[in-house]
Amino acid sequence: MYRFFVQPQINAVTQKLAGYELLLRSYCHDYWVTPTDFTALPMDQQVSLSYQEITNILKDHPDNPEISFNLNRKQFMDPQTIGHMIHLKKSIKHLQLTVELTETPSLAELHRYVPLYRSFHIQLSLDDVGTDNQWCPAVQAALPFMDSIKFAMQNFRLQHRQADLMDSLNAWRKIADMYQLDLTVEGVENEDDVALAQQYNAQMTQGYFYSKPVPYCAE
Repeated sequence: MYRFFVQPQINAVTQKLAGYELLLRSYCHDYWVTPTDFTALPMDQQVSLSYQEITNILKDHPDNPEISFNLNRKQFMDPQTIGHMIHLKKSIKHLQLTVELTETPSLAELHRYVPLYRSFHIQLSLDDVGTDNQWCPAVQAALPFMDSIKFAMQNFRLQHRQADLMDSLNAWRKIADMYQLDLTVEGVENEDDVALAQQYNAQMTQGYFYSKPVPYCAE
């Protein structure tokens, strides 16, 4: 059994709700857990589940918060997945949809597939820059096609790389400016992290300080 949990994304300046990231969970041994294989649930079923969550969110939030949906490289290029994303975008009036890429596509793949997303006003964000998607020629080539990047402080903590965090955040802030990208800082766990994100002019913040990923319920 699967369902989507949500985690709020917060305007870094106003500290008010700006959006939600949808995070797939599977039910295993009486617990909801992160799936080991995100492709195990067919994309048509993922989109059907997400439709229910998104419509509930937008019903409660007439200001139309942004909705983020994760795709890996294979899913990003899959024609059926692209069709499902377009169908989702068209099915929900005023939906602001962002696809978060967990892996970096090649330049040829970006040239081929980005126009399909762009033609339906689906934004693209490169996830986990500085850790899972470190600076390299492939990432550099992908950035002009992105609308935003996400810097995950929690990954530095999990990888015991706290000493590298500040230099990396500073570098990615400069990269975001160079490529005119919005910056989301994830892994915000306390007020000091909020202040740090604001210091580096992040557009959005996200993390356990606001909420763990949870099933959506009306506020």
